[in-house]
Amino acid sequence: MKRRQLLKLLGLASPTLLIAASCKEKLPTSPTIVTGKIIDENGLPLEGAGLRLSGTDVKGFAGAETFSITTESDKDGNYKLSQIIPKNTDRISILSRPTDKVPTGNQGYAPHISRNNSFVLETAPRDIARENWGKTTTLNYQFIKQ
Repeated sequence: MKRRQLLKLLGLASPTLLIAASCKEKLPTSPTIVTGKIIDENGLPLEGAGLRLSGTDVKGFAGAETFSITTESDKDGNYKLSQIIPKNTDRISILSRPTDKVPTGNQGYAPHISRNNSFVLETAPRDIARENWGKTTTLNYQFIKQ
């Protein structure tokens, strides 16, 4: 049986579609960098606040993590995360995380992320837009003591 006939039998219009469906967009070779400053409720630098940058391959129901890195803010409240994005990554997101110095949740701090020149409560991971992969993104946070 010829290849084209086999593809029609399998319900595939052409070999080009099969190849295109299996190829992912080429990922940047330079690192994706997320940097910023974390302050407390008084606007002062907050040392030890935690953040986690992770990538996900969204195949299947839950997806699979392709990478995960963490950091804590320094004495000036600054942080930096840097990662070359592994193949099969479909989504990159950042989320606060508790640390020994800066716990989050009911007994600690409520993380807020900067949006449109004000801080809003972080309720879910913040996605890094695909067009910003391989570039530097600045995200500032305010951790408010509960």
